[in-house]
Amino acid sequence: MKKTILVLLLTTSLGCSTRNPEQRFLDEVGNLTKDEIVARGDAAANRKRWEEARRYYSFVADAFPNDPLGRQAALKIADTFFRGRDVESLTEAQLRYRDFANRFPNDPQRPYALLMLGKCSLEQARGPLRDLTPIKEALASFVQVMELYPESEFAAEAAVLRTQCVEQLAQHELVVARFYQRLGALLGAKRRLEYLLANYPDSQAAQEGAPLLESIRATLAGGPLTSEARRRNR
Repeated sequence: MKKTILVLLLTTSLGCSTRNPEQRFLDEVGNLTKDEIVARGDAAANRKRWEEARRYYSFVADAFPNDPLGRQAALKIADTFFRGRDVESLTEAQLRYRDFANRFPNDPQRPYALLMLGKCSLEQARGPLRDLTPIKEALASFVQVMELYPESEFAAEAAVLRTQCVEQLAQHELVVARFYQRLGALLGAKRRLEYLLANYPDSQAAQEGAPLLESIRATLAGGPLTSEARRRNR
């Protein structure tokens, strides 16, 4: 009998301890305006207390889903995940930015969501020798911002990041072309360089690849190299 009472007391105690934090939170936000709740989330985020910040933001986002402040809170949740920077956090942020952009096509904050969606992809890129999918996804997001929202405050940053993506894609073609050249696969190198110059003509990689292409073409044709091609080919 005593054992049964002890179990009941422990169960009741655990139940209360589980409910109390939630009730305390509800009591707290029940006395605040939605702006004040978001402000508390901001204060927690500034201290990098992400879980606490998300709690405040989630309350506003769930309670006021069609309110501009509710939508802003939804984006702030994504921001807290983005600031985590690890793969899991970036993936969660990516899902939330994409969801926002898809659900609210006319929202004034959509260009920001698209910009951050691209940044999530770019953060997960691992250089020109690795999987290019994140870079291509980032590029698509930045292009959307530039083309759909050219007057947006985020368009200029999107343009800078777009250039970075293009350069990484161009560097990939150059690296592969040089690899083919070292293997003696000159036709493969030539095709890669021609693709590079045709698709990324303004990139730094294209400037480096142009004399290399000239050198390879001359070698394949059995003709002499120009002085610049000889210098670049040493």
